[in-house]
Amino acid sequence: MPPLVTKEKCDGCGVCVFACGEYIYAIGEDDKAVAKTPAACVECFICQVYCRPGAIRIHPKRRDAVAI
Repeated sequence: MPPLVTKEKCDGCGVCVFACGEYIYAIGEDDKAVAKTPAACVECFICQVYCRPGAIRIHPKRRDAVAI
């Protein structure tokens, strides 16, 4: 599942834009974060960790275990 941005919580600080190594986020016309390329998310959780107001949530995809 792609990253979810809760607009009501977002304060538009832009930390997610600079923290994301995959360049997923941008600040939209409403001065809030928007995930412009959510399919590129690698689920590293850096944006979620650095988001001060807690506006970003990553819901990891289910991965099946592989026996080694």
